Amino acid sequence: MPKFKNRKGFVPIILVIILTVVITGVAGVVYKSRNEIKVRSDKTSQTTELKGSPAPTPQSAEVNLANSGRLADKPFEQKIDTANAAVPKFSIYPPAGWEKVAPYGNIVVEFVSPVKDEISEGAAGILWTVNVRSSLSINIVKSEFKNLDDALESAILNKVNSTVTISQRQKIKVNGEEAYALESVMDIRETAQKILESQMQEELAKAAKEGVNVSRKDIQEDMDKVLQQAKVRILSYVFYKNGYLITVAGKAFEPYWDKRGLQLKQSMDTFKFE
Repeated sequence: MPKFKNRKGFVPIILVIILTVVITGVAGVVYKSRNEIKVRSDKTSQTTELKGSPAPTPQSAEVNLANSGRLADKPFEQKIDTANAAVPKFSIYPPAGWEKVAPYGNIVVEFVSPVKDEISEGAAGILWTVNVRSSLSINIVKSEFKNLDDALESAILNKVNSTVTISQRQKIKVNGEEAYALESVMDIRETAQKILESQMQEELAKAAKEGVNVSRKDIQEDMDKVLQQAKVRILSYVFYKNGYLITVAGKAFEPYWDKRGLQLKQSMDTFKFE
């Protein structure tokens, strides 16, 4: 599962981007290029080509449940780590139907929606499509700070990179525990543009080989329309407990935040230290 994690493990950002380019030529000829991109906060990326035609979105009960806006019936409970009893234990009700994926790095648990939220443009004959999966993660890092305010200023605000803009922060309490709520937006246009432009060159070459006339100016305008929307919104709850910085982060494609944001917040509001 492709993931995006912010630098040094703080305020983890996880998303999946599938960029699909489709050129439709004469006689029903269709050229398709699909890549799965793993984007990192240091602006590097790993691209894997997905062979064959895109699989149809399954209309399973899990997908339908993931679109319901509900939370799971049972909470996820972090298992006790007998090797390090100081690590804060917690529980949370994730969104219903979301997949729990294997932990990695400082992320101890992550839930990812099976539903891909999509934007696309294709009036000029090439369909540019960006799909992003919403996700919820909990990140725990051993840190030495005086208090929550010190942790926030030193470990988060000074370490976000230029692609992330924090629009709001507010001190709150979540089930009796002091925390900061951060609202931010991640701009993924630069990375997406490099990949799409590379794909465009390949697809134009294929079209030319088959004698298909495609306007470079028109397809560039369509690509720009998609890139203008290529942003991810993040809601983060930041805690400092027992010498650990804990970040609960919900992420969703910004054009779909009105649909995903409330469910993410409701889930995050159930986070509780045990």
